[in-house]
Amino acid sequence: MNSLPDNMDSSYSILFSSSPYVEFFRETMPLFFAAVLLYLHYKNKITALETIMYAFATEAYTMLMVGPTFTATFFVGVFFMVDQAHQLVTGRLQIRRKYLLLLALPLISNVVVFMIVQFYKDPFYYPLGKQAAFYFRPVYFYIKTYLPLFALASKIVQEREQLSFTLFSDTMKKIAGISFVIASIQIVCQYIFRSVTLGEMLGLQSRYMLEQESSFVTLRVQALFAEPKVFSAFLSLCIPLFVKDRQYRMTIITIIFGLLTASQTFWINMLAALLTFWAVGGFPSVRVKIFGTLGIIVCLFMVVNTSKNYFIKLYAQNQHNAIYQLVFKRSVYRYDNEIWQKDNVIMGMPLQRDMELPVVDFLRDQPYLLVSGYGAGNSTFIPSQYFFGQMNYENRVNGIGGHNLNMRWFYILVEFGMFSLFCFFFILTQTKPDITRFQSSYLAFIWVCFFFSQIDLFLIITALLSVYETKEDSYANIPG
Repeated sequence: MNSLPDNMDSSYSILFSSSPYVEFFRETMPLFFAAVLLYLHYKNKITALETIMYAFATEAYTMLMVGPTFTATFFVGVFFMVDQAHQLVTGRLQIRRKYLLLLALPLISNVVVFMIVQFYKDPFYYPLGKQAAFYFRPVYFYIKTYLPLFALASKIVQEREQLSFTLFSDTMKKIAGISFVIASIQIVCQYIFRSVTLGEMLGLQSRYMLEQESSFVTLRVQALFAEPKVFSAFLSLCIPLFVKDRQYRMTIITIIFGLLTASQTFWINMLAALLTFWAVGGFPSVRVKIFGTLGIIVCLFMVVNTSKNYFIKLYAQNQHNAIYQLVFKRSVYRYDNEIWQKDNVIMGMPLQRDMELPVVDFLRDQPYLLVSGYGAGNSTFIPSQYFFGQMNYENRVNGIGGHNLNMRWFYILVEFGMFSLFCFFFILTQTKPDITRFQSSYLAFIWVCFFFSQIDLFLIITALLSVYETKEDSYANIPG
């Protein structure tokens, strides 16, 4: 936790010091948000689509005493899962064949991993001999995470009469507007009170507050989203919607708050938007747009990597400049191997040294696992030597915690396997014949952002809209 400035008035520290009441507030907020949203939904005030999107925008609050993933989204998802399971058992709900395949993919992956470990090779590390946990974790993930997410999708499809791209767009923009107000309050309170506890009550995380007093970037805003990078990804998804409706003032405000997240995810997604909507936007196929955009981005990353020494020196000469800090600081850290030595660049893209890189190194040594993945939630069992030199090394030795990879294509590949990634991509890029050009490009844009960002929910929603939207959409009569 970051320390408070030495000259801070002690009264503020006393006023906002940690207390059981503060902890109680933070721990109960997920339940509060979930209860309110579910009440509004079942009173027909908001749709299932709106319910889950609003819940996602409050994930800054988690029940840490139980686990960091116990958010409003989790509770809404579990509630919908029970609802959908009841309808399935009573015969009021049927699952289409292609979605039945998606439902079975994690189970297939787990069976294949089990067979590989039992009959071919066991390359994993079991802290304290907890080998049974290796087989239990994927089942726990399936019940706790995968089934609720599947149930959310089912619930949204069940309300297809209310499903429209206009509803999705309006909800996105409404959440963005509310988030701007909350982020502004966070900024004002932090620069006036400089209290970590107050910031946490307002939804900030301590590691993103008052990072360096000598730095221009002393606060990374996140509104009520899980992290600044998640907030930045959400904002990048809103910008094409604002531009489409010619709401240029909101576009500028969104870009400003995107900059204040100090996340390189925002810049990558903005590049993806430019390429998807303009460079390859004329292609009719969603899949062609996706691979065309990713191909151009990879080529640009390779160019940057070959010139990284120039950019590192340029940043070193201008590191006290506010613009350079906002744009280049985190990117330079990723590319600079002078301290870390180990090369972390793949196809020109710098991988996080404590997250993606150890997994890549592990799979280089065990390439056969690309077929099945190593099992959902089983990153904990990657041998600890692959994390040597990182801050999380001791935790890996003791088997504490895993990690949720931000590069989601890579995440599906390593946890579920190559076949699962192909199935997810093939099914979730199918569209109805009369989809508009903008919606086609937006789905492709979401898929490209999904490559770099943890936006699973928005990918599923956009994919469902591209197939099941039935209401007449205001976008249908707008060219482009």
